Amino acid sequence: MEDFQLLADAIARAWPDDPTDVPPEVAAIEPELLDGLRALDGAVGAAVALPETRLLALLDSVPRFRDRVDRERDFLFYTLFERGAQVDEGLRRIRHSQVEIGYVTDRAPTGARVAERRYGGQRANDLSYGVARVGIPDDHRMGRLPRPRSWRLWFRPDRESHLELDGTTGLTDVLTRLGTRAPGPDLLVFVHGYNVGFPDAVRRTAQLAYDLNFTGVPLLYSWPSVAETLSYFVDGENAAASQRHFRTFLRVVAGEAGDGRVHVVAHSMGNRILSEALTAVDSCRLGHVVFAAPDVDAGVFADRVAGFTGTAERYTLYTSARDRALAAAQRFVRHPRAGQAGPGMVVVKGVDTVDATDLDTDFLSHSYVLEHRSVVADLYALITHGRPPEERFGLVPMMAPNGPYWKFRR
Repeated sequence: MEDFQLLADAIARAWPDDPTDVPPEVAAIEPELLDGLRALDGAVGAAVALPETRLLALLDSVPRFRDRVDRERDFLFYTLFERGAQVDEGLRRIRHSQVEIGYVTDRAPTGARVAERRYGGQRANDLSYGVARVGIPDDHRMGRLPRPRSWRLWFRPDRESHLELDGTTGLTDVLTRLGTRAPGPDLLVFVHGYNVGFPDAVRRTAQLAYDLNFTGVPLLYSWPSVAETLSYFVDGENAAASQRHFRTFLRVVAGEAGDGRVHVVAHSMGNRILSEALTAVDSCRLGHVVFAAPDVDAGVFADRVAGFTGTAERYTLYTSARDRALAAAQRFVRHPRAGQAGPGMVVVKGVDTVDATDLDTDFLSHSYVLEHRSVVADLYALITHGRPPEERFGLVPMMAPNGPYWKFRR
């Protein structure tokens, strides 16, 4: 192991296991420390000297923590070189960012104390609220952007996205605990799709906030998906049953946002809930509304767009002709889906339709909006900077029989 790797691992071992236990004087250097570690990651050969020197100088500004790092470095050196021990997971720790999100769900609690099993796929009569903390490995593909100050540096001995949940009494408490202040920050609401359990929905929301470098408050709305591949129609019924709760939530969150904007991103079947709600929330003002690969009947979706009663800064629809999951859904229900591109693609006034067919995606090509770098970058330009499609890199204007739309360049 190189000496600079010893330094990075020593810092990880000296770092408190709980990000909330970081002493104030150490927290003060946390952003610079992360930048230094990232610079060290990317350095090779003689270029290592400069970031390593800067890291040591930064540690010198907190003598007590520097002493801990030096002790851990000596231990690692002795273990790995003097004793010739192999590096194992007990010695190596992976750098994470701890991302906090709020959650709102009408899933019934299971009674389990373990966070992974706290909520299942049964319906509840009322909404539950809480704050979730998720550890996302810092080598995650979109993670090279500067972090919002609310995210904490965290070292863990594995690459799993650790999950912690704290229940609260209501949405106001969630927003207070996540640090909203007047004028309020923007809020980003994510509504997941079919076959998604609660833990995966939480992690997906945290990943979205992380990839977008979202500096406001991320919120998950989690409806009771059974999270089983063969439960497509059950999930559809549960999504329909959640519409009443989601309408209530949307009105409340829009009122609680203060001067902040409420952006909403729905994926797949979650768009059934979102699109229906937008026809019934009079006077609800939203920021950017994103329909990501919607598993909604194309004709129903177009009709709902015409009936939207609230206002949003911009509505954006992402589609793809390569989406195998939506193709399967079409075979089930015998009607095209709003997230499918090609002949009959939904192009309606008031919604920016973006065709992602030409992007290189995974086998199912259904989660491209949340996973493909080009689409995430497009979302970033939309939500963070409010740029219309003609000002976003990588999109070219196209014309369909029923109007203009946009397409990602090959």
